[in-house]
Amino acid sequence: MNKKKKHDLGFSSKETFKNIISYLKHDSKKLYLGIFFSFCHSIFYVIGSFLIGYIFQQYFANYIASSSKSDFNVKSFSIWLVILGLVFIAYGFFRYFDAYMYIKVSYQTSSRMRKEAMHKLIKMPISYYDKQKAGNLISTLINDINNVSNTMYNTINQFFSSIFNVLLSIIAMMFVASFITLIVVPLALFLFFISLIVIKKAQPYFVKVQNLFGDLNAFVEENLANTKVMNAFDQQDNIFNEFKKITRGIKLTSFKADAIARSSEPWFGITSGIANLCVAVLAVSFYIYKIPVGGIGGLGTNPDGTATSGLIVTFISLNWNFMGPFQNLLNINFSFQMGLASSSRVFKILNLDTKKPHVEDITIDKIDGLIEFKNVSFKYDINSKKYQLYNASFVAKPGQTVAIVGPTGAGKTTIINLLGKFYDYNSGSIKIDGYELRNIKTNNLREHMSVVLQDTFMFNDTIENNIKLGDKNATKEDVERAANLSNAIHFIKTLPNGFQTQIENNGQNLSQGQRQLIAIARAVLANKSILILDEATSNIDSSTEEIIQASLLKIMESKTSFVIAHRLSTIKTADLIIVVNNGEIIEIGTHKNLIQLDGFYSNLYNSQFK
Repeated sequence: MNKKKKHDLGFSSKETFKNIISYLKHDSKKLYLGIFFSFCHSIFYVIGSFLIGYIFQQYFANYIASSSKSDFNVKSFSIWLVILGLVFIAYGFFRYFDAYMYIKVSYQTSSRMRKEAMHKLIKMPISYYDKQKAGNLISTLINDINNVSNTMYNTINQFFSSIFNVLLSIIAMMFVASFITLIVVPLALFLFFISLIVIKKAQPYFVKVQNLFGDLNAFVEENLANTKVMNAFDQQDNIFNEFKKITRGIKLTSFKADAIARSSEPWFGITSGIANLCVAVLAVSFYIYKIPVGGIGGLGTNPDGTATSGLIVTFISLNWNFMGPFQNLLNINFSFQMGLASSSRVFKILNLDTKKPHVEDITIDKIDGLIEFKNVSFKYDINSKKYQLYNASFVAKPGQTVAIVGPTGAGKTTIINLLGKFYDYNSGSIKIDGYELRNIKTNNLREHMSVVLQDTFMFNDTIENNIKLGDKNATKEDVERAANLSNAIHFIKTLPNGFQTQIENNGQNLSQGQRQLIAIARAVLANKSILILDEATSNIDSSTEEIIQASLLKIMESKTSFVIAHRLSTIKTADLIIVVNNGEIIEIGTHKNLIQLDGFYSNLYNSQFK
C-alpha cells in the first residue's frame, strides 16, 4: 500500500502545497516585502515587551522599594512612555502593511489561477467534457478558487507573523530567563503537535465536502436547465428529495470535519491557558525564592542571576507572545486543510494537458473543399470494444452537397464531429484538399468551416450580436442580408425591438424554430468554404422548412456541404448520400441510385411515406 496519503482528486498534500508555492512565486517581490514587514512588527513587539519590563522595574518597582517617594522622575517616565508608544505605533504600521501585501498576493494569485483554469478549459477537447459535470467545473472555478484565495491569505498572513513571533520570543526569553524557557518551550510544542494530529484527521472530510459541493452545483445546474422536462414528468418532489439528500450529506460531512478539527481549539485554549498560568506562577516563584533564571546581566537580572520584578513582567509578556501564535498556527492549519481540498480540485484543472496529440503545423489560406475519409475508425471510449464509426471511406468533391442518413445512433453525427475536429479519429485518414486533418491547425480549420448544430446556443445579447458570431466585423447590412437569406428576417421584424431584441437565458424568450433560424443566419454570415448542417431544420415546422430549404440551396452553392437530415425528402437533391448503420457506411450514392438499389436507404425512405 502506498503510504503517501492522496486526496480523492489525485494530489498529495505535499504536491498541492508545492503547486501553491509555484503560483506564489509570480508575486515574490510583494510576498518578500510582506515577510519583511512581518519580521519588523515581530521585532517591535519584542522591543515593546522589554520596554514594558524596563519601565515597570525602573519606575514602579524601584519607586515602591524606594524610601523616598520624591525620587519618581516624571519627565524621564514620560519620555519612556512616548518611546513605548512609538514602538507600538511602528508595530501597528508594519502589521497593517504586511496584511495589505498578503491580501494583494493572495487575490492576484487566485485571479491568475482562475484565468489559467478558464484558459485550460477552453483549450480542452470536447471528449474531456463528455466525462465532466458542468456544475463541478463551475464550482471549481468559483467556490474552490475563492477558498484557495482565502486560505492563502489566512495562511501567509498568520504563518509568517506567528513564526517570527515564536522564534523571536524564544530568543528573547532565552536571554531573559533561559532556565524557565527550557521548561516552557517543550511544553508548548507538545500541546501544539497534539492539536495538529487531531486537525489532520479531518482532512478526508474536507475533501469529501468540496466534492459534494461540486455534485450539488452540477445537480442544481442540470435541473434548472431542464425545468420543463422536470415539470412535464411531474418530478418536482423526486428532484427536491434528491436535493435534500445531497445537502444532508454536505451537512453531516461538514459537521464531522468541523467537529474533529475544531475540537483541538478548546483543548489547546484550555491547556495553553493553564500553561500560561503555570509559567506566571513559575516565574514569580523564581523571583520570590531568588532562584537564578539563567538570564544575561543587564537584561533584567540581578548581579547574582536572580530575576527582578521587571524581568518577570518582560518574561510573562514574551511568553504570551510565544504561546499566542500557536493558536494562530492551529487556525492556519484548520483553514489550510479546507484549502487543500479546494486546491486539489483547482490544480486538477490547472495541470490538465492541453497539448495536441499530433503536431498541428499546417495553415491553409484557401480551401477548395475536397474531403477524403479513408478507413476511418473512432470510438468515444478507448477501452470499449464498440466503435461509433468503423472503417469509413468516402470522397466529397469541392462544391458537392453530401447528405448523411441513418437511424438514431448510427454514427451520423460522429462523422461530423470528426470532420470538425471535435474529436480525433483513432485510425485511418481524413484529408482536406490533400492535407491530413489532424495536422491542420484547429483555429485555421474553423476559419473555413461553418457549423449549425441540432442543439443551438444563444448568448444573453441582442439578436444582431448573436448573428454576428459568424463574422464579428460584419456590418448591419451584412447581418440583415444573412437574416433574409435564412428567412429569419420575417420573425425578427415582428419583434418590437427587431435586431436589438435582447435574447435571454439561452433564448428562452424565442421558440426553438426561431433560435434555429438565428443559428442558420450565423452560418450564412460566416460564408465559409465548408458548411455543416447537423439536423439544422429538425426544430422547424414543415412549411417553414420548405422555405429554408430553398434558401439553403442558394447558400450551399460553391460550398462543400454536409447535411444530416431527419426528413429524407429534404435531401433528395444531394450530390452524394452516405447511409450509415451501426457505425458503418453501408451504402453510398445519389437518391436515384439508392432507390434503385432497393436496400437500406430505400426502405428507410419509403417508411417515411407510408
